[in-house]
This record gives sequence, structure tokens and C-alpha cells, in this order.
Amino acid sequence: MEDQIKNALTCMIVDDEKPAHQVLNQYIERVPGLSILEGAYLALDALDKIPVLKPDILFLDVEMPDLSGLRVLDLLRTLSASVILTTAHQHFAVDGYSYSVKGFLLKPIYFDDFITTVHRVRQQRNMMNSEAFRPSEPTFTGFEIDLESSDDSQGKFPTFHKDTMIVKVDGRIVQIQYADVTFVEGAKNYVKIYIGDIVRYCRIPISVMMSRLPSSLFITTNRSFIVNRLAFIEMEGNEMLMNNNYRVKVSKDLRALVLAKLTFNG
Repeated sequence: MEDQIKNALTCMIVDDEKPAHQVLNQYIERVPGLSILEGAYLALDALDKIPVLKPDILFLDVEMPDLSGLRVLDLLRTLSASVILTTAHQHFAVDGYSYSVKGFLLKPIYFDDFITTVHRVRQQRNMMNSEAFRPSEPTFTGFEIDLESSDDSQGKFPTFHKDTMIVKVDGRIVQIQYADVTFVEGAKNYVKIYIGDIVRYCRIPISVMMSRLPSSLFITTNRSFIVNRLAFIEMEGNEMLMNNNYRVKVSKDLRALVLAKLTFNG
């Protein structure tokens, strides 16, 4: 029991409604392996508390009087929590994975929906942790990949900045403008960065790339693809045509989120 408490995932609730706090607190208390942190009723307070408390799971209300939940995510660029958005509007959606969002709960929140979403978040976090520590050197044909460590005497790569990322490719250090990236495809512990017809291979899990690319520009379409919203030409069914004539699949459960991000002006 002591180990379970020690390794519990910490949860924080940000919602302007007291009943929402009460319901989620009750649910969290019912689930072994979860612990509750001090919550916030105002988004402005949450901006101060979240970086200090560093919750593992953040239950974040979409609509609040001072700032929207989406705006909170925009402002917290280095957020490490698995975010679960809560909303009273069935048709409201945002691009979840580009904002580190791992699930949505529709109000009124039922325990069955709560436990299903939390269980999925646990699985995702366990998978990310195992990928981060599991040594892997996948083999590909038709190109060369730098199998060296991403740490060397010159620094740590990839490195993400405001408008660019610096990656290590075939022993060379390359700077890539975010605006030039068409889309990113996951390949085990590597990603393929498509810049028009050029492909760069970078040693980093797709899950990490998802959390580091600027959410204002990039959209996750499924667990293996991240697209540049400005490189999108058209969407038909569950496929997006990009400006390099590649087609990217959009998972069924993320289609509404992708459409919302494409039209979001915030």
C-alpha cells in the first residue's frame, strides 16, 4: 500500500464550478493509485499553481470566465501533465494531442467515463516511460540513420526553440524552421521530418515530438503523424492532402479535433 501511494499519479482540477470539483474529487478518491492536489477555480490562479505543483494528470475545464482552458494550454508551453479536458458542450473540441490533451470528459461526468479515460492515460504514460528507457536501434533500408547518442560534446539534440528546432542527422547538426516542416511521421524511436520532398530522420519518440512542437502550428492527426496546419491543402473523409502531395491519415476519434484546430483563431 505504501508503494502504491508513493507511486500514485497526482491529479489537479481546474474548473470554475464547485460541483465539478466535488464530483472529480470523489472519483479520484475511489481509484487506487491516484492522489489529489490543490485545485484552482480560476484559470489565472491555475497558471501560477500548475508549474509549481506539477500534476501528472490535469482535469481542465474548457470554458472559464477569465481564460479558456485552451488559452491556459497555450500559455503553459512546458506543461508535462496528461491533460483531460472537461466540457458541458458535446460538440466542442480542440486539437487535443498538440496541446498534450489525452482525453475529454463530457459534463455531467459519469464514473464509467472517468475511469475509462484515466485508465487510457495511465497506459499512455506507462508506454511513454517504457519507450524512453528501452534501448532500441531500429533498422531501415534505403537511407542512413545516425545511431549515435543524441548527447555529445556539442550538446543535446534535438533542441527546440521559438521558431526552429536543431536536430542531428547523419552526424550533422541541422537547423529546421518549423514553418518549413510539412508533417512528421513516427517510426519507433525515430521520427521522419518531411520538408516538402526532403525527409530528415531524427532520433526522438513521436510522443516527445508531439509535446515539444508549437501547438499553434502543429496538429496531431493520429498516434503516428503530426501535420503543419499551414501545409494542409484539403481534407476528404479521414485523409488530409498536404502541399507535398502526401496524404496523411486522420484517426476517427481525432477528426473533430483536427477540424477544430484548423479553424481555431485563438
